[in-house]
Amino acid sequence: MSENQTTFEDLLIDEEEVSETLLSETLIEYIRIGDESGSIVPQDAYEDLTNREQVVVVLLAQHALEGLDMADEQWLTPSQIAERSGIKKGSVYPAVRELDDADIVENDDGSYRIPTHSLESAKRHLEPEADA
Repeated sequence: MSENQTTFEDLLIDEEEVSETLLSETLIEYIRIGDESGSIVPQDAYEDLTNREQVVVVLLAQHALEGLDMADEQWLTPSQIAERSGIKKGSVYPAVRELDDADIVENDDGSYRIPTHSLESAKRHLEPEADA
């Protein structure tokens, strides 16, 4: 086999490392996480986001908290999302439904999470749209 030939081994990546990098790069502009409490500490850019975008940030932060062993699971109910985001619960419901319809979040009997395979989509959802 030649040196330049690609093999199946070249397809392998460390999923946890990729997820950690992607989450950190995506969230750093919007939030910090309390190192003892695990609380979301909003940054100025967070306040400029729409309710739906803030829900994405909270669900991504929950993903990060689980990766940091500061949460037992990635799933959050709308009430938990409202509590952590500062969004009124009545505004969380339409946001999670829209995100579910866009295949950014998964819904398990009223609890939501952003699965690893949707991290890129969630990141793109937060990026400002290019001016046409």
